[in-house]
Amino acid sequence: MIPASVNEQLRQYGERHYSGHVLALVDGLQYQQHTGQQLTPEDDMTVSLFAGTKDMALAHAGPWLVDPKTAREHLADLGELEQARPGVIWLITSESLERQAAKLRPHLDTGIPKGRSALLRFWDPRVLHALNAVCHGKSERELFRAADAWQYLNERQRFIINDNGIY
Repeated sequence: MIPASVNEQLRQYGERHYSGHVLALVDGLQYQQHTGQQLTPEDDMTVSLFAGTKDMALAHAGPWLVDPKTAREHLADLGELEQARPGVIWLITSESLERQAAKLRPHLDTGIPKGRSALLRFWDPRVLHALNAVCHGKSERELFRAADAWQYLNERQRFIINDNGIY
């Protein structure tokens, strides 16, 4: 079930913009541990953010986008998962499933010292919350501009992030 606060935010978004919808950013490993099922790619329903990347072998455990409108069989699981584990972030976006995935993929890796890179687990609400707390500059907030709003639970409290910060 999509939380009421997400639906209300979507309604408000629709009043300001032409169109928008909700997508769920889901931790594949958390989903699998909670439901006993793996997410699989399905046109217009589910897409792995690792699709087409060097980390494709980890797709089952990595980040997934799920469209709750077309993947209704996952909706109850997502609502339960969000309450039980840090595994769901709700995105308000005007992008299609594939276009939203394309906007998020460049943020999977982040640069670290000595020219190396590391996986940035922004699909984990705990990590997203911490990132929001330390990212203040325009370039640092680029990830948050990949969707119009991000909603998630952190320590049982609901937060909403946009590219300006938390509200």
